[in-house]
Amino acid sequence: MSTDGRSTTALVLVLAAILLLWPAFWNGYPLVFADSGTYLSQAIEHYVGWDRPVFYSLALFPLHMTVTTWPAIGVQALLVAYLLHLLRRTLLPDRAVWWLLPIAGALAIASPLPWFTSQLMPDVFTGIVVVAFALLAFAADRLSGTERAWLIALMAFAIAVHLSHVPLAIALLAVLLPMQRSRAPAARCIAPVILAVAALVSVNLAAFGRASLAPFGNVFLLARVIYDGPGMDVLRRDCPTAGWRLCPLVESMPPHWDDFLWRADGPVARAGGAKLVSRDANAIVSAALAAEPGTELLAFAGNSAQQLVRFTTGDGLQPWSETVGPSVARHFPQFENVAFAVSRQNTNRLAVPRALQMLHLATAAAGIAACCAILLVAPRRHLATGLAVAVLVALLANATVTGGLSGPHDRYQSRIMWLPPAVALLGIAALRHATMPAFGR
Repeated sequence: MSTDGRSTTALVLVLAAILLLWPAFWNGYPLVFADSGTYLSQAIEHYVGWDRPVFYSLALFPLHMTVTTWPAIGVQALLVAYLLHLLRRTLLPDRAVWWLLPIAGALAIASPLPWFTSQLMPDVFTGIVVVAFALLAFAADRLSGTERAWLIALMAFAIAVHLSHVPLAIALLAVLLPMQRSRAPAARCIAPVILAVAALVSVNLAAFGRASLAPFGNVFLLARVIYDGPGMDVLRRDCPTAGWRLCPLVESMPPHWDDFLWRADGPVARAGGAKLVSRDANAIVSAALAAEPGTELLAFAGNSAQQLVRFTTGDGLQPWSETVGPSVARHFPQFENVAFAVSRQNTNRLAVPRALQMLHLATAAAGIAACCAILLVAPRRHLATGLAVAVLVALLANATVTGGLSGPHDRYQSRIMWLPPAVALLGIAALRHATMPAFGR
């Protein structure tokens, strides 16, 4: 590519990234969630949280340098813009780079994508995992060696920033790799998973002395079985003779699992914290599954199915001054604190307009239908087919992992609902190219 060509591409990527950040500009500050304070503070205060991998926090630090968080979401938007550029280039190679702008603009309005690129959370990387995986699996021969290496590194990081991304990546491996004819795509796709798992296990071994992906992940499973019913039955049956830390709190359980896990006066906190509760969690979970396996399986399936259809944009956009504000106050200068304090979100004036929510739902449904149609009409080894399969697998796997194991929340599924319309739009356009080479040759 010529210098002029690289300059044009860079300009288009920057413009596309700006389009994908409009909610942050409207808010007056990057969007935050309850967990954003932890992600800001881990790297600054040099600790590893029990519940969240440290890698997103480590990546944020050189971007904000305790000055301002705007560069962090700027980089997120650029990463997404570049992946959209690669999708456009591999599916529509004869279209100019300027085509990226209407694609990004359409997604910025008609999908939840900008609400996640604008947020100081690793949720935007869920979609990045899927797109990077699909490009490595189906379009690597249309990428340069540098681009392939970059995608492997990006995918490894994207998997490592959120524990739900590990089973998501494994599900993609299990379904997509059998579609290949050669071993090269398998090696390219397996490598990031191995790197991410090794990084997670190594950090947990160093921080907690446990060679585990999630040393205290059984606390989340404990919450699930309690609020699905079998876990509560076990607590009532076996307490207080079992001596579990939660036994004195059985009759004061809050009505929702989030309050059980996160409230400062919730059962986990009152029982001594997640690390102590984790010591009893395996016994309670095992007893619950042994006593009522059918009940828990039905609850798991029901939660997964509910998550599959729950993806309204805007979940979690309420003020988070009590959880995020202290981190900003401790580590950032006055102008950053003022911007955070007067932002629309922190003053409870931020919400996704109802018309946009309805548009996002309609666009997502149309995108899913179009991806299914691609599977029916496209050649089996067409790149659009591979991408459509990747998106549909990701939707099912993400709903199963998040809804089934944690509990349904709109934001869990909303974070990847930009994928169906993006792949449908580009895939249908690509089907007009009769000479499009097959993947896995």
